Amino acid sequence: MTPTVPAKPMKPKNNPGRIVQLVFVLTAAVWLGGAVFFTFVAGPMFFAPEMAEALPKPRDGIVAQELIHRFTAFQLSLATIAALALLAGWRLEGGKFPRARGLLLAAMVALIVFGLIYITPRLEWLHQLKYPDYFKIGTSPEQAAYANKSFGPLHSISQVGNLVVLFGLVAQLVLAWKAAMGREGKSNTM
Repeated sequence: MTPTVPAKPMKPKNNPGRIVQLVFVLTAAVWLGGAVFFTFVAGPMFFAPEMAEALPKPRDGIVAQELIHRFTAFQLSLATIAALALLAGWRLEGGKFPRARGLLLAAMVALIVFGLIYITPRLEWLHQLKYPDYFKIGTSPEQAAYANKSFGPLHSISQVGNLVVLFGLVAQLVLAWKAAMGREGKSNTM
């Protein structure tokens, strides 16, 4: 029988860098989970045939718009927390700035802000033009035809942007996890 080596007792470490790293990983995980839920569960639900009676057109679009506004606020809040955690971790640990995670975060925020400033207002305007009687606005037949023709392609662009952010979130979580595990390995060897 071989003698067993006693395990080293675990000691709590008071390391702010580890806490910041944990905050970043948790933020990435929560953000990814929220994006998956929004993209594959909540968003499509408003346009499911089973919901047509409860949310007839154009009310389904109005509710979806409100959900998009709240989801955008959720994303920008988590992006702010992630940016602060990234900067704090870099300052606490020293060394090189985590460029890949920083650029990825900046690209995702740029896409979200582009959607907020450019795509969402146009979709809302086209939605109103599609249903002028409901919104009590004067619309010519040409404007209504333009709205019906333009809404779908613009909505598709919005969905592609959402999927790009979703893939970016997967990459962000992987990078954050690798950084945390790489840091864990370094602290165990020192």
